[in-house]
Amino acid sequence: MCASYEARFSVTQLVEAFDHHGAPLRFPRGLPNIEPVEEVRPTDLAQAVRAAADDGTAELVPMRFGFRGPARPGGGKPPPVINFRSEGRSFGNGERSGRALVPVSGFYEFTGDKYPKTRWILRGFDQPFLALAALWRAGTEGEPDAFSLLTAAPGADVAPYHDRGVLPLPPAAWADWLFDRRPAQDLLTPPPAGTLVAGAAPRGA
Repeated sequence: MCASYEARFSVTQLVEAFDHHGAPLRFPRGLPNIEPVEEVRPTDLAQAVRAAADDGTAELVPMRFGFRGPARPGGGKPPPVINFRSEGRSFGNGERSGRALVPVSGFYEFTGDKYPKTRWILRGFDQPFLALAALWRAGTEGEPDAFSLLTAAPGADVAPYHDRGVLPLPPAAWADWLFDRRPAQDLLTPPPAGTLVAGAAPRGA
């Protein structure tokens, strides 16, 4: 599971990496000025990548972290859906929803039974940023488009911190995921041991 993540990367890093791995980026809203963010939280706007068209290009667009949640019995504002279970499902691309990747420089997990829990950050062992598998949906009623991070059983690197894990895809699979070239079950698997490195991330440090 992932309720927040770090986003510290540059446009140049994203452009070079996605171009190198077969998903060249375009910018429908113009070249963004990406500021480093220590912690992206649910309902925040953040950068996400999705297929731009049938021409093999992708686009970087700001989206809200979390789908609108289902209505609650008795009313009240529902919490956003920030994580989406991947097992046993197929995911494709359409005009108003589809596959996405969310670039992160690290994602947070928490351990402990009492507040405040111990916060950890997991980063790529040899990558400046990770690309987490996600779904996007078009916004309604004036809301921005939104994304939810896909999850599965944790890999060896995440298991000490949570019983579910997000899915950082290897760069060689980015284009296959974005452009729906391979079935979801072939791509949405936990990363092998050693892909991620964990470090303590106390607040205010």
